[in-house]
Amino acid sequence: MANCERCGRELPSFSFGEASRLCADCRRALSSANSSAPAATAIPAAPQVAMRRVPYRPPFTLVLIGINVLVFAAMVAKGVPIERPTSAQLLQWGANFGPLSLGGQPWRILTSNYLHIGIIHLLVNMWSLWQVGRLAERIFGGWTYLVLYTATGLAGSLASLFRNPLGVSAGASGAIFGIVGALIGALYLGKLPIPKPAQQGLLKNLVIVVIINLGYGASVSGIDNSAHIGGLVMGLALGSILAPQLMEPPEQRRAHERLLFIGAAVVLLGFGGYVKKINGYVVSLGAAGQALSQHQLDQAISILENTVGRNPRNKTALGLLGNAYLQKKDYAHAESTLKRVLQLDPKDISAKYNLGLTYAATERFEEARQIFSDLVQKDPQDDDAWMLLGAALDGLGREAEAIQALQKAVALNPKNAEAYRELGLAQMKAHQANAALNSLQQSARLDPNNPETQKDLGDLYTELGDRSQAAVAYQNAEKLKKP
Repeated sequence: MANCERCGRELPSFSFGEASRLCADCRRALSSANSSAPAATAIPAAPQVAMRRVPYRPPFTLVLIGINVLVFAAMVAKGVPIERPTSAQLLQWGANFGPLSLGGQPWRILTSNYLHIGIIHLLVNMWSLWQVGRLAERIFGGWTYLVLYTATGLAGSLASLFRNPLGVSAGASGAIFGIVGALIGALYLGKLPIPKPAQQGLLKNLVIVVIINLGYGASVSGIDNSAHIGGLVMGLALGSILAPQLMEPPEQRRAHERLLFIGAAVVLLGFGGYVKKINGYVVSLGAAGQALSQHQLDQAISILENTVGRNPRNKTALGLLGNAYLQKKDYAHAESTLKRVLQLDPKDISAKYNLGLTYAATERFEEARQIFSDLVQKDPQDDDAWMLLGAALDGLGREAEAIQALQKAVALNPKNAEAYRELGLAQMKAHQANAALNSLQQSARLDPNNPETQKDLGDLYTELGDRSQAAVAYQNAEKLKKP
């Protein structure tokens, strides 16, 4: 910030009208001296020097935009897709995710505010930040604006963890909504040197922007509106408290801001502790999910049973537990657990899939057929549901219907290796040897590391009387089975 050339006092960070290098007190003193001095001894006016108006360049807004752009550029340089990065890629770069953020990686609550999910997400947010950040930086001052951006971004991340702790979230929009909220509070409650019509126009436009964006976020899936609301609420609170002191002398204003931001830090810590208390169970879910991915089934089941014991109506924990039982081939526990999930949420697709697989594994093919038939009716484009329906029909000996369902599956997804394998098996049963050979060979091309497909090819070659090809297929199967 600039200082008064007469007394050295810090000048206000925000002002409208003609710029001056003197503080208000010095301007009043000089004005009084000029008006009271005799004409012969009047203080001469300073020589007028023609000056070119220099456009205001908000340094903190530019720095924030630069950090966001550089992070995105680094992601792309490391191979992250420019349009649709995966959740795993976002997590590698610091996205917000309950099992990690509420566990041993709380820094994600901050870093996620500088991470974006594709180029469009980045461009929209940076354009928005440029529009509101310039004004906010002039009104609040650079460092205060930076603290507002950080505090409201943290509030948005915590609100996201509170509302959807198992979602992967990223983006600057929570902080941007926070800056908008702070501006609304300052414009509504502050006595700023802005013409009244201009101030009311700005305030109206900001409120309209908030309403439109929150409405859009509520109507479109995939938008983390909870982060928007969390940032907005924190921004409104901070901006409203800051507003009465915005035109006070700098020393007084800074003391007030220090107290306010200490209070904001306490609030954020308290809110974070509450979120962890309410949703801390997701940390154990993350540990269980990692154990499942490493096929450590007993460890996963132990973690999930403890979680379900503390919260018997936790649908997510029950679903993972049912999946773990299914992988362990403990079909009785898998069935009872998955049925509990469906009692809590009859529309849970994952639980329906796993229950259907449990029925098929226990040769209850008619019950499996009913589940997968219902799934394909609800989503006719689901190739996996068509594949599993075909497998259930095959188990019932209804090969013609099974082949139709499996042909539908491979038509929807020509890269579904398992669907081609199931189709080949059904065609073998229907004595369509050549068609079965084509299907199994295609399955082997798509998934050359599947020993079961090689074994099926060996069986088919044996049936066709081609012993040499059968021997090669069986040898491949044995090699693939070895660790």
